[in-house]
Amino acid sequence: MTANENSASGSPPEIVVPVWDPFLRIFHWGLVLLFVVAYVSGSRPAYYRIHLASGVTILGLVIFRLIWGFLGPRPARFADFLRGPRAVIAHLRELVGGRHRVVPGHNPIGGWAVMVIILLILVEVFSGLFASTFDYDGPLARFVPDAWAAALADVHTLNLNLLLAILLVHLAGVAITSALGHENLVASMIHGRKQLPARTLAAESGIAWWRGPVAIVSAVMLVWALLSLSL
Repeated sequence: MTANENSASGSPPEIVVPVWDPFLRIFHWGLVLLFVVAYVSGSRPAYYRIHLASGVTILGLVIFRLIWGFLGPRPARFADFLRGPRAVIAHLRELVGGRHRVVPGHNPIGGWAVMVIILLILVEVFSGLFASTFDYDGPLARFVPDAWAAALADVHTLNLNLLLAILLVHLAGVAITSALGHENLVASMIHGRKQLPARTLAAESGIAWWRGPVAIVSAVMLVWALLSLSL
């Protein structure tokens, strides 16, 4: 943690705080990469295996993130960034009034955006696993009636459009927040640090070493148990 005082401008001193842990950053950028792969391969029947593999890996990443929302350091925990309506409205008023306040982790709006994206990804993956079309069958499609499998294929398509829309809104929010707050949110998700006012409570980014492997192994076992049904 380093301090940076700007006495010339009279602004309060700032500190560089480690916020995003390595596990969370790997999850974030791994999810971005795999989503692109799944999206590109999804409309090409010849690349079905790649689409399936990327989708299954995404499921594992999302399950890890859900576990990490309870085992991870404070900025990664759902209890830290899922706030009530009052906090969301207050944050909106701050943005509209040009009074953006930098926070160690996700702001109230960004926190709910993360949760919505996670839920939509789960819908996308599970609908794909059980879907059936003329081109391919999901690995678990045989466990549901044909009509349901066909309906889930439609859900898979419609939910993707909704997910893309939410992702665009999320990217716009990241750009607006970065501009108003004079902070590079993309860079902070790469190196894991944020520059915050010294009066801000430092983020607790340290955790017991065993929690990461436990979350990873748990996610892998859950995905394996689900896919073993198709064998």
